[in-house]
Amino acid sequence: MLERGSPRAVAIGRWGASLSLVIAAMLIGRLIRAYPFLLPNRLPGLALYELGPGLILASATGAAITITRGSGSLGGLARLALFGLAALVTGAIVLAVEFNDALRGQWI
Repeated sequence: MLERGSPRAVAIGRWGASLSLVIAAMLIGRLIRAYPFLLPNRLPGLALYELGPGLILASATGAAITITRGSGSLGGLARLALFGLAALVTGAIVLAVEFNDALRGQWI
């Protein structure tokens, strides 16, 4: 059982929050791309549609790296690779669910 405030509990909380932040950024980016008609019609809407998902993911990854700075022995590049992998897996799962009917279970 984890004690409240123990180093292990703090590390689990930091890493859990960081991974959740990256996953949420990927899902928000997919929502922006899936529902462009909810954005404004002018230049801010176009900029948000084109740049929004990438900027959201970059800021979430930067925040996740900053949150996990003091916990564990992983360096900055290793944490960046880990959060990049988490974003890649999340994106693949979202696309697989979204296009499941078109693929009909055939994964080539």
